[in-house]
Parts: sequence; C-alpha cells; structure tokens
Amino acid sequence: MAISLQPIHEPPISRDTDARDTDAMHRTSATSSSPTDLRYRECLENARRVCAAATVPTMLVVGGPEMAAVRCNEALASLLNRPRAAARDESGPGLLPGGWTAVADALRPLYRDGTADNPASPPDSLRLTLPSDPPLSLRATPLLVDGRVVGVLATATLDGAIAQMAETMRAEVARTTAARSRFLASASHDLRQPFQAMRLFLDALTNQVEGNARASRTAGMLANAMTAGEQLLNALLDISTLDAGTVEADMQAVPLDALLQSLADEFRPQAEEKGLRLRVHLPCRAVTRSDPVLLGRIVRNLLANAIRYTQRGGIMLGLRKRDGRWRIEVWDTGFGIPQDKLDVIFDEFHQLTNPARDPTRGLGLGLAIVRRLSALLHAPIDVQSRSGRGSVFAVTVERLEAEEAPVEAPAALPSTDQGAAAVPLDGMRILVVDDDSMVLSGLLLTLESWGCAFVSASNMREVFAAVDGLEGPPDAILTDLRLPGKVSGFDVIDRVRKLFKTEIPAVVLTGETAPESLLEGQRRGCAFLHKPLHPGDLRRVLEEVRRDGKTAAC
Repeated sequence: MAISLQPIHEPPISRDTDARDTDAMHRTSATSSSPTDLRYRECLENARRVCAAATVPTMLVVGGPEMAAVRCNEALASLLNRPRAAARDESGPGLLPGGWTAVADALRPLYRDGTADNPASPPDSLRLTLPSDPPLSLRATPLLVDGRVVGVLATATLDGAIAQMAETMRAEVARTTAARSRFLASASHDLRQPFQAMRLFLDALTNQVEGNARASRTAGMLANAMTAGEQLLNALLDISTLDAGTVEADMQAVPLDALLQSLADEFRPQAEEKGLRLRVHLPCRAVTRSDPVLLGRIVRNLLANAIRYTQRGGIMLGLRKRDGRWRIEVWDTGFGIPQDKLDVIFDEFHQLTNPARDPTRGLGLGLAIVRRLSALLHAPIDVQSRSGRGSVFAVTVERLEAEEAPVEAPAALPSTDQGAAAVPLDGMRILVVDDDSMVLSGLLLTLESWGCAFVSASNMREVFAAVDGLEGPPDAILTDLRLPGKVSGFDVIDRVRKLFKTEIPAVVLTGETAPESLLEGQRRGCAFLHKPLHPGDLRRVLEEVRRDGKTAAC
C-alpha cells in the first residue's frame, strides 16, 4: 500500500495578535515554500523517523532509483558493514557497489506514473532483494506526495529478517567455536608445559635424594600434589573441549562384550586392592554402533566411581537387552545417593561424600564428563540408587544385528616382553627438540640420569647445528609437536631422516589430542606420548627402541 501524506493544518492565528506580527507573518508567507514543498519535506522527515526507529533492517530511498540518496537504519547498516549509512545519506552505487543497478531495476516499477507512454499503474508495493550475504528480502512501498512518487521505504519482511538473524547467529556460533577451538588447542599445550617440566624435575630430584628417607618422603608428597593438579587440568580441558563441540565421534561397529571384558580386566586390580570383588555378566555376544574410545571413557568413569565410593561388598559390570537396545550397567554396594541428589551429581565439582574436597577421593568432574559424552554419542544415561544400599548407573546404546557385526580379529598372542628385565640406555644417542627451555632442561636431566648421550635444539636451525657434529644418525628423535613459527615436530623428523637417509625411530611429545596429528604421526611410524608424561613411560618407549630398533606407532 502506498504511503501518502495528509496536508499540514496550522493552528489559527489569534485575533489578539499584534498587527505588526501579522504583517511580519504575511511578509514571511510571501517568501515561504509552496504547500507541495512542505508536504514533500514532511513526508521525507516522517519516513526518516520511521526508518531510524525500525527494529528490523530498513532502507529509505529518496528520489528516483538512478540518482537516489539512500539512508539505512542501524540494523541494515550493520548488516551491510556500512555503519555511516545510518547517520547520513549515501548514494545507491556508493552503498552497494556493483549491486545497486539490480536494486534500481527492481524499484523502477514503483515510479510508473500511468501516462500514455507508460499506461500500467504502479504497484502498491513489491518484494526487493538486497545483494547482501546472505541475500535479504525487503518489502518496498512508494512514498507519495500529491500522487507523485518521491521515494521508497523498504523494510525487511518477517521471513527475510528471521532468516537473516538465523544466518547471522550461525556465522557467529561458527566463529566463536573456531576461536574457542584455537584457544583450547593452545591452552592444552601451554598449560601442560609447566606440569611437564615439574614432573621431569621431580623425577630427577627423586633419583638424587634416593637413600635420604626424609627427602624421599617430601618428594613423594610433591608427586601426589602434582598428580592431583594434572588430573584436575586434564579433566577441565576435557570438559572445555566437549563444551566447545570440537570432539567428533568416530562411529563404528563395536563388540561390546570384548570392550566390557577388557575394562573389567583393567579395573579388577584396583577393586581387589580395596578388598572388593568385581564381577562381569556378559550373557551373549553383543555389538553396537558407537565410538569405542568415547564409550570406553564413559564406562571407565562409572567403574572408577563405583570402586572409589564402595567400601565393602562388590561391583558388577553387566549387559542386558532392553527394548531392542543394549543396556550397560554398573552396580555397586556403596553409599548410595539420596533421591533429591540424583540430578545434581552430574554437575561439575559436585561430590556427596567429600565435603573437605580431598583430591585423593576424586575431583567431582567424572560424571560431568560422562553426561557430555553420553549426549555426544546419543547414549542416554540413568541412575537408580538407595541411600546406604548402593547404586546402578546404566548407559543405553544401539543394538546391531549379528550380520552387521565386525569380523573379529584373531586374539593377540601374549607378549613375551612383559616380564623382561629393564634394558639399559647407557650410550643411547638421542636428538631432543623442545622450544620450552624448562621442559627441555627437564628432559635432558632425565636422559642424563639414564646414561643417555644427547644433543638438543629448540628450533630447526639449532637442529641442523646439533646433528652436524654427530658421526652418524641418532638412535632416536624425541621432539615436541608444536615448535616456533610454522615448524612442527613432524618437520624435524622428516628433515633429519632425509639428512641421514634412514628411518630413525621418533617419539612425539604433545599436549594435544587432535586426530589429524595422530594420523600424521601414524603415517610416519612415530610413537606419541601425551603431556604431562611420566618419565617411566618415556623410558619404556626408549627401551623398546633400544631393543627392537623401532617404536610402536600409537
């Protein structure tokens, strides 16, 4: 519907008006604008006020489409990334470079005057599409003064505004998620570096004070404090990564019976150490579609909690069919949970039986991680409990038919090296690369205590200088994944191997868990050790290299 302005009605002149004032007014009227000009100005001023006050993207076009002056409200100016367009008039081509011609062509039907040359009457309104990203739909209505079109007021349609808002929100979420992912990747590395250096220095200190009971006891307490800090850091980073949406499930067919049996074998020693019996009830072969690593983390957290909060009796890990799905259950005879606390136990740092916040009794983050993982895997979790009697936590997963099950690999033969004596590392030549001076110093102290010979570097230039003095290739490369600039530990491995023309065994240290990095390492046959690593883990890998001449890729 066209917008038309009604005539302005001035208040009548009082009869008591001074004659001189009346004469002055008459003189002024003689030089004032015509009524049409006044209506024209008032029409545009009203249109500007409507445009500025609109909450959805709105545009005012003054004059004909070819030579129009355009004013936007703040919503549209922000959308077009032209903030000054909300405070002053812009030319059409200046506001939409390369796009105004199409807009002008779309507006032209509104300016038809119904003459003999152009008999078709103008439409009351039309739909206009702005070439924004994404395109925005506007409803354009002509502004009329004495039957003549003096401009156009275009307002975003409801569907166009909603679509634009949705697209803007999606873009903002994507930007925020990407920024958060970059932060977490950096934080995972940078926050773990100090813990890594402390762990290495502590190991060297423990070796130096061996035989001094008092100093050894102090070192042991320091080790306990560091372990608690590492566990807290890892749990917080896990939760942050899950909340950021950067964890993607690798869905595949998973043999549940084999997975649960291996987890029971893993936790049985912990249960027996507390005098608890860990039983397993797996009535049949069972297969689901899930991520075996993430599903394993859920069950691990549930088993760890069951053992931690059970003082007598036992634990049972079971599997049953329920409504066409598999239900994994962890039963315990622990303290039990009051009915009004069954929801809050999944909150961060919530522990029912640890008011003193003793870190040796857990951190209160395990079930918070379980809740997030269950949502990611679409595996609902529920809990039933009676105070003083125990609890049962259950995870429900998809059930696959037998024909969808993966072909089982042959059982691995038991390793003959399980009970093998420690392999001496004396004289083993190692290239050590890390840009963190504290971590590098800690690694060198640890390697020195094992009798290793080493050369060290913090960047690629120093790597070449370090290996230049070697008579032959090092026995192993030990490198951090993230190095200064755009260089990575993989670049170091590739260049040194190429230099010596041999596949030197390599161990990559990293605080990250990105699958892309793991795949790159596997392609090169590297072993991965995740920070903060324990020196014992590093020694086992180096012993393997010394014994077999290669590492087991992770």
